[in-house]
Amino acid sequence: MRTWLRTVGLMVLGSYALGLCGQGSGAPPSERRADGVLINPESLWNGKTSVAGQGFEVPGIDLSKGRDQRHRIGDSAQYALRSYVDTAWASASASKDSIVPGATVHWVRYHLKAGEEIKGWHLLVNVHVKAAFTMYLNGKKLVDAAAPGDRAWTRYDSVPRYTVPVALLCDGRDEVLALRLETSPGETLAQTGLDVSIHAADSGYHLNSLVMNYGVFIGINVLILLMALVQGWSEQKRKGWLLLAALSLCSVVDTICVVGGSMGVLGWPPAMARVLEIMRIITVPWGMYLLILVLAELRGELSRRRTLFYSAGIAVITLGGIMVLRMIRHARTGQWFSFSYGEASGAQLAYYIVLAILVVAGVLVLAWFAIEEVRLGIKLWRSKGYERWVGVGAVAASLLTFILGVAGGSAGFVLGNWLSVLASYCSFVAVPISVAIYLSIRSAHHTRLVTRQRDELDREVQERTAELRSEKERSDELLHNILPHEVADELKRTGVAAAKHFDEATVLFSDFRGFTQISERLSPEQLVNELDTCFKHFDGLMDKWHIEKIKTIGDAYMAAGGLPDPGKGSPADVVHAALEMQEFMEELAQKRAAQGLPVFRMRVGIHTGPVVAGIVGVKKFQYDIWGDTVNTASRMESSGEVGQVNISEATYALVKDTVVRAQLPVVSVGIGSLTTDNQQLITPKAFTFTPRGKVQAKGKGEMEMYFVRRRTSGA
Repeated sequence: MRTWLRTVGLMVLGSYALGLCGQGSGAPPSERRADGVLINPESLWNGKTSVAGQGFEVPGIDLSKGRDQRHRIGDSAQYALRSYVDTAWASASASKDSIVPGATVHWVRYHLKAGEEIKGWHLLVNVHVKAAFTMYLNGKKLVDAAAPGDRAWTRYDSVPRYTVPVALLCDGRDEVLALRLETSPGETLAQTGLDVSIHAADSGYHLNSLVMNYGVFIGINVLILLMALVQGWSEQKRKGWLLLAALSLCSVVDTICVVGGSMGVLGWPPAMARVLEIMRIITVPWGMYLLILVLAELRGELSRRRTLFYSAGIAVITLGGIMVLRMIRHARTGQWFSFSYGEASGAQLAYYIVLAILVVAGVLVLAWFAIEEVRLGIKLWRSKGYERWVGVGAVAASLLTFILGVAGGSAGFVLGNWLSVLASYCSFVAVPISVAIYLSIRSAHHTRLVTRQRDELDREVQERTAELRSEKERSDELLHNILPHEVADELKRTGVAAAKHFDEATVLFSDFRGFTQISERLSPEQLVNELDTCFKHFDGLMDKWHIEKIKTIGDAYMAAGGLPDPGKGSPADVVHAALEMQEFMEELAQKRAAQGLPVFRMRVGIHTGPVVAGIVGVKKFQYDIWGDTVNTASRMESSGEVGQVNISEATYALVKDTVVRAQLPVVSVGIGSLTTDNQQLITPKAFTFTPRGKVQAKGKGEMEMYFVRRRTSGA
């Protein structure tokens, strides 16, 4: 009976001790050979070792933990050579480290086997030692470090750390890393605290990225914790939110235990790190327990009886874990192994019986929790509510994590690392992210319900006002199409629109030549279509150049710039619009001629002067302008020629100095630049003019007139 208990106790103790103490034990056994330590990418990345100031799980190979560490007391320059045969040296891990009287020098040699795959790699050798040392690689001195004395290089490490960059030859033969230590007389190798490890140069980046991932895990779980607390405060009748907050808090604690405990990268004292390692063992089943409660509550299956069963199960696991941890503590101090079963008391025997029962029960409860987690997650996933997202996260956190972990263990080096990272994300953040999705959809659903209720209350009012609003918009659009915006707004505000005098308005008239003769050759529909095509384009040009269309009379088109807003539609803008009207008519004429259709030709006249503008009458409002300027502009059109834009002397005086809007930059000359006066030399004029002299105008006598054209780039 006692033999059986001893066997069970050793198995339990060994499994937990491996889990707690095996972190950073160096490269896996498969990476050590009888003739040296195998250095390859897998061992450098998958191996875990402890580095002072960096943590307990730094990627690398611990050279001091294997039997490949050869030790000798004495001194000789031959000990540093690669060709030196050290088979007679003792293994440092098994050496009694006998002291030679008066000897103060220790030599330690490591045999390394490096393959071609790491040739050219930059590696780092970390040396933890209190003594002064000299490092050699294949007989070549790399570093000569003085003894640090009592000074500690890291906060919680009494042994300083030195980092030395190395590059292996990778020539197929054993390479030798040798250290010569200078100690005080009578000091053993163990007293120097020597610990040597080798790493890839970018192992720090790998460790930082891993810690960053855990930081992401903590941040996401903290956010879900806060969200769950807020929701629980607003919905106090639902205890599921408090369970979810407890689950997120457990995940945060679990992640901190991993980072600060097993990894040891938070810089806390070793005693605190061991406490976190112990807490990690407890938080894992508690995380499963809380997740099951959350899933059962969302499913509506969390009865008092079921809660009691789950609570009893977690109590068994917790009690068993505490007893096993107590055994481990005794094992580390040597007390447990020194216990004599032949002298065991009844109480001690009962203790181990209870421990064995709790261990077996704890394993069964863990299996039950795993099955319940997957079962409830799948059932919640298959439900129709928004809660199914939490079920998806639970399945991913349990089943998918297991699948990715197994796949990562059997996959290749690179793929295995990626799968391991994915498994970690599934384990730590799948449930929080699924909860966030659930809360977002739930919040959106509630918002839609509130919006729907509000819309239903407003719908009746909206339906009653929609028709009035539509009619008002149509009437406003029609009014703005008939009258200028300023005049229409004044008419709506006051009911009247007073006529206004404008000192300077530029009036444009256009007319088609031979319209009467051409109209006889076209059907009414064709004639209207032709006019509509031309006048639509003209309307677009008026909008482009901010010119107010006044009216059309038959084939005549009348517009004016500088009203009702004097700041828009300058004389130059009216000239630009007129030239673009002629350009359009020329392009249209070419198309019509190619089709064998009648061709319209047009005259355009422009004059600038004072006018009076407004609306008259009370029916069929029409905005119009009056004054001698209108008559003069009409005479400019009738006195012009087809394809030309004929302007008066008054308009010419206003537009003759108009320049092209896209001005050229100032050109540097020597150490200065062109002056403002010289700017005119590089700013081209916009128009060219052909003086016509004094031309007889009907009812006006002789008047100075000019044909205007747009200046070409080469002019």
